[in-house]
Amino acid sequence: MKPEKMLTKLKDILSAERHAQLEKYASLEKVLIALRDEKRKLKKELAEATDEATRHDIAARLKIVSRQRKKGLKVLQELHEEREGSGKKNR
Repeated sequence: MKPEKMLTKLKDILSAERHAQLEKYASLEKVLIALRDEKRKLKKELAEATDEATRHDIAARLKIVSRQRKKGLKVLQELHEEREGSGKKNR
C-alpha cells in the first residue's frame, strides 16, 4: 500500500474518532442540562413540601440526581481535558 493511501485511511479513522468524541461530548452536555433542570425542580418541590414522607422521597430523588450530575460533570471534564490534550499533540 502506498504511503499516500495509508495517510488517507489514517485521516479517515482519526476523523471518525474525533466525530464520535464530539457526539459523546454534545450528548453528555444535553443530559447534564436536563439533570440540572431536574435538580432545580426537586429543590423547589422540597421547599414547598409539607408532608415528611413526601419531603423524604423528594430528598432521596434529589440526592440521586445530584450524584448523577456530579459524575457526569466529572466525565465531561475528562473529555474536555482529553480533547485539549489531543489538540496540543496535533500542533
